[in-house]
Amino acid sequence: MKRLIALAALLVAASACATTTNTNEGANTNANANANAAATATPAGVTQADLEAKERQVWDAIKAKNWDAFAAFLADDMTLVVSDGVYDKAKATDMLKKYDLTEYTFSDIKFVKVDDDLAVIAYTSTEKSTYDGKPTDGKPLYNASAWANRGGKWVAVYHQETHSMEMPAGAGANTNANASSSATHANTNMNANTSGANMNASASPSSSPAAAPSTPTDAEKAVWDALKTKNYDAFAAFLASSSLEVEPDGVHDKSGSVEGVKQFDFSKFKQSDFKETKLDSDSTLVTYMVEGPDPKGKTVQERHSTIWNNRSGKWQAYFHAGTPVSKGM
Repeated sequence: MKRLIALAALLVAASACATTTNTNEGANTNANANANAAATATPAGVTQADLEAKERQVWDAIKAKNWDAFAAFLADDMTLVVSDGVYDKAKATDMLKKYDLTEYTFSDIKFVKVDDDLAVIAYTSTEKSTYDGKPTDGKPLYNASAWANRGGKWVAVYHQETHSMEMPAGAGANTNANASSSATHANTNMNANTSGANMNASASPSSSPAAAPSTPTDAEKAVWDALKTKNYDAFAAFLASSSLEVEPDGVHDKSGSVEGVKQFDFSKFKQSDFKETKLDSDSTLVTYMVEGPDPKGKTVQERHSTIWNNRSGKWQAYFHAGTPVSKGM
């Protein structure tokens, strides 16, 4: 599966909801009424509908420019990943103050429950808006947010955005037209289900790592090792069965991720700047940079993120996203 490198500015938006079009009408009322909604407890058995409702409240707060309401939905250690950088809660809020949203739609909502205290919601958005006084392009944007139960309060702990890009006309699935973006895809697919690796060992000994990674960063690196050696069984074994991946060409399930990485050569891609952020007692977000050649030999960079969960000492990858790097919003 190909990936296109998009050098486009991404707007900050920590939201998603069922397919619907919204205008500013009622935004202030909703945002003010829900200023403290983040402090409202949600049952441990969180559902897609629960998170859609919270995402809608977040988006309405952004439209109304009610920054207190917006901030109330975010964890203090929240991580935002966009094309031009990785930001904390304070910087994300400051950037949004240049953003004027007037209309938006959401579609293709997908939901992954990592554990009782963590879930991910992914979606496609379109919008009418300006940033720093300049109109945005209005093109579809792929978004993902992770929500965690912190002391009975569900808060947003992670958000990432990637501009959608269409495949080149006439491009076939087996054409290696974009090895760089595939690096992003590769990463997710490699996101590891170590337990799966052990399960597959009996059927295919070469598909299982020599030893289970001890940290999520080790697991991430093991995924890349599998990709570079074209050990697709090992790669697939790292992924949870319900895993999702967000790339410039769309949102993919586990099978789509596994098939996609078979089309690319990852041997020349390098990873750096790994950082771990604890999301709950047994889940961790790993963010890092990927650098490698595009089809024309130009060096390109991408920002990668993976949500890992530890089950009985074995790391599984439940979510991955890749965003091409660009400078400036």
